[in-house]
Amino acid sequence: MESFQRKTITTTRGFTYSYYVSTGNTTRPTLLLLHGFPDDAHLWDGIAKQLTQYNLIIPDLLGYSNTSKPTDPAAYSSAGHSNDLVDILDTEHVEKVISVGHDWGSFIAQRLYLHHPTRVEGLILLALGYILPSTNQPTLEEANAMFEKLWGYPAHAYQEFFISDDAPALLRANIDRFYHAIHGAPRDWTKQIWCQRGEMRKWLSDKDRKVELRGYAQDPAFRQRFLERFQRDGFEAPLCYYKAMYSGVNSDSIKDLDKDRLIVRVPTYYIACTRDPVCRPELSIPAKQGGFLPDWEETIVDSGHWVPFEKPEEVAELMSSFLQKRFSA
Repeated sequence: MESFQRKTITTTRGFTYSYYVSTGNTTRPTLLLLHGFPDDAHLWDGIAKQLTQYNLIIPDLLGYSNTSKPTDPAAYSSAGHSNDLVDILDTEHVEKVISVGHDWGSFIAQRLYLHHPTRVEGLILLALGYILPSTNQPTLEEANAMFEKLWGYPAHAYQEFFISDDAPALLRANIDRFYHAIHGAPRDWTKQIWCQRGEMRKWLSDKDRKVELRGYAQDPAFRQRFLERFQRDGFEAPLCYYKAMYSGVNSDSIKDLDKDRLIVRVPTYYIACTRDPVCRPELSIPAKQGGFLPDWEETIVDSGHWVPFEKPEEVAELMSSFLQKRFSA
């Protein structure tokens, strides 16, 4: 995003946000591109350069890169995130956006709609589909028990490690091992390391165990940027997303929304990934069956979880097709 303008603001909550902007055709929609864990705005490099006909806003989300890094999980509520993003939109004099997200960015993109529906005219969700909010958030133990019953494995096993007290230090001390845990090439790699209890911790410590990297992750500059970023910033802030999930922070932030507010009344496009054992399309079934997604389209891409890195051209083409079909002037 070298050609994009980088800006900073201080939000109403007092957090500094760094974000990138690019002005395309002013008659076209503005896309708000939201990354997930453990990425930053550069997740969108390969996609954004193919969508410059649109107006783009791409923030480093809370906890990452040049944005503030609070270590209190309460700061990471979906309502707080949504308010911060509205502050950015107001600063840029943007009334409505297509809210686009990957991973945690997908969660925030959809919650931005729930908290501020008048500011969102469409949703594009990558990897993680629409998750129907509930005020009865299960514990992590309950969630993994449910996944084992439904899918045969604890899909959130890695989160048991992520919310542990020693996780930030262990990840920082073994950044390159974690890089390989994210970007390993074998087809079932994510399920092996992320979805089996204790495997992430074992992988970090077992220096003799090797794995081939996906093609994009073999780029030395790509890898070095990741290593330098977390050597500098650490993991305390990014892991707060997971701690917030099971602390009731997000359940509290939507408890005052009535059932009608949970219906997504804007065009919504979901790009699912065949080799993602965590963010499976089945997670959106309750919302679809309950009538909460009346304007929903879905495409499945043969990719692992980090589809913006693995298939940027395909994702950009799919997004562009959806946008032209549903939001052309």
